[in-house]
Amino acid sequence: MDRAYLLEVARRASGLTQADLAARSGTSQATVSAYERGLKSPTLKVAGRVLEAAGYDLNLRRLIDWVEHEAPGVGHFWVPSTLWNVETPDCFAILEFADLVGDGPVRQWDLHDRAQRKGVYEQLLQGGTPEEMIRWIDGPLLVDVWEELALPAVVRDAWKWPIVIARGPTHPDTARILGRGDESFTAEAWVREREVVPVRAPGPKEPRVRFIRTRFDPRPPEPTADDDGTKPAGTVAKIAERLATQLATSRHPAAPATWNAGVAFAGRWADMGNGHTVVLTPSGLGCVVGITVEPYDDRLQVGEQLIRLWRTD
Repeated sequence: MDRAYLLEVARRASGLTQADLAARSGTSQATVSAYERGLKSPTLKVAGRVLEAAGYDLNLRRLIDWVEHEAPGVGHFWVPSTLWNVETPDCFAILEFADLVGDGPVRQWDLHDRAQRKGVYEQLLQGGTPEEMIRWIDGPLLVDVWEELALPAVVRDAWKWPIVIARGPTHPDTARILGRGDESFTAEAWVREREVVPVRAPGPKEPRVRFIRTRFDPRPPEPTADDDGTKPAGTVAKIAERLATQLATSRHPAAPATWNAGVAFAGRWADMGNGHTVVLTPSGLGCVVGITVEPYDDRLQVGEQLIRLWRTD
């Protein structure tokens, strides 16, 4: 969806005319009209200001990679790279569809009911399309009922890593816990200021969105001389090499990688039983692999384990 279409949709949804939106955003009606017709293209900063005047905000939308599997007795089924959220009320909708697993008759499913929600998830995980799953399966609700679902072993095993990643422990920034940080936003929601929107927008101001460090820094490392550090690592050994190199100066080493390599590294790291959690953060078509060394842990020991993976893979 391009920015021109976004501006028109936001304006119409708020019941504003082009003149109204122009007055609120501090621009002219002719400029708003040019934006909506695609004759002019606003910068992200300007588009954000115009959308805010219409009561909306620019946001990010996670892209999910899907892999098709096939198994005897199950047939074709799809598995995502990571889980997602479904906003209310859609995650508690009343659905009506035929039995996708046993070719049964059409029946109604109420996602408000926990038992029926488990039935819907069992149906969709085995016979649903990516479009159906991403529309109705909510990640947190799936994790909540995961152990209770009646699924073939091959389906449960294929969905293992998205569930493991979603269950990974989080450590919010200490400043936010103690009330000294910005509590006004999460990855998918924002607390809008309570003051009345001015008739004309104020002058230029700093962007409100800023990066908050969590367990590790998911931003790719600074480019090296040969620019190799920004290329996604394709092997467990390459990931271990980059993390071991960063560990000398950081307790939050992170390295860009492909999803396959990142999941393989997480599995190998878990098999070592060292107690340190691996976090995979989506980044483009791949991910960022990160580990955190707690303040009182032996960084040298973690480095030795990384070097072992580096040299033995």
